[in-house]
Amino acid sequence: MNNLQNPLENAAENKYNKTKLFLPVYTGIQIFFGRGSSIMKKFWMAAAAVVLCAAMLLTGCGGGNAIKIGTGGNTGTYFAYSTAVAQILQNKTGLTVSALSTGGSVANINGINDKDYNMGIVQNDTMINAYNGLDAKNFKNGAVTSFSVMGEVYSEVVQIVVDAKLKDKVKTLADLKGLRVSVGDAGSGVYSNAKDLLAAYGLDIDKDIQQNNLSVGSSADAMKDGKLDAFFFTAGAPTTAITELQTSMDVFLLSLEEDVMQKFIDEHKIDGKYEVYSVQPITHAQYACIPEDAPVKTIGVTATFIVANSLSEDDVYNMTKALWESTDEIAKAHAVGSSMDINNAFATIGNVPLHPGAEKYYKEQGLLK
Repeated sequence: MNNLQNPLENAAENKYNKTKLFLPVYTGIQIFFGRGSSIMKKFWMAAAAVVLCAAMLLTGCGGGNAIKIGTGGNTGTYFAYSTAVAQILQNKTGLTVSALSTGGSVANINGINDKDYNMGIVQNDTMINAYNGLDAKNFKNGAVTSFSVMGEVYSEVVQIVVDAKLKDKVKTLADLKGLRVSVGDAGSGVYSNAKDLLAAYGLDIDKDIQQNNLSVGSSADAMKDGKLDAFFFTAGAPTTAITELQTSMDVFLLSLEEDVMQKFIDEHKIDGKYEVYSVQPITHAQYACIPEDAPVKTIGVTATFIVANSLSEDDVYNMTKALWESTDEIAKAHAVGSSMDINNAFATIGNVPLHPGAEKYYKEQGLLK
């Protein structure tokens, strides 16, 4: 006979052999305890429990979803803050929660739509544009409606960092013309902010600067190496990469003019309805390179946790509850946590709906009727 047996025959033979091994044990148990005995019933109940526990372990402890949070570059605020939040959500809810480094807001929204993540942290302006199909460049298939809001968590300010060697030359954003400027990863919320702000000062992002598309960490490294004159970053302040950069070289943050900011805010209401920007200060308490008596004035948006619509009401309710009832812990883990305010949890989300689980929690807190 051929030594190479049919794989199906092998499988059948293996199953038969395992059954032969188990039968004597099974028969012995029946003879010892008696086929109808209560002990025999308990034995089978215990065996069933073991099988059920094994299945639960294979699908994730305690069942439920594994929560994957799309964040940002691994030296930015999104990643650091969300990593701290992920640990707290996991501890408080029993869900498996992990924070993943990504390209930022656009990547996180597309990632949820593609089912790579089921939670993400995003800028509220990028989120509203995506939901309403108003950004064909970043969301090529039209409106993205596969996500909903869990909560707005902190203000994100546009930070424009400049090499101090250029302090006498660069007084306003218009003075960046011709310089080597990083405007964030292509397609990121940072890029969108940089493009719009440069345009407000009469500069074309593709023609009037030497454009670099670097993450905040790579931007800081390039500036230290003398390869970059300035860079944009939109995030909660302080940001680790900028904090570390100011200890290794002299830098300053550029302020924006009041009239330009107000015009920008008015002109950038999304769909002419939804105001997402506001004037925000950056102070010496956040970055030592800023004089105590001269805070930097800039504009800001809001960092917002979004979740896949497919997540259950119970899971999102439990995460929302854990998030807002752990703000002290979050603030100890990351400085931007100190600015979390549940009263602003859905203040500037436009027409993007709250997830039913988040809505349930906010109703319990008296924030919604």
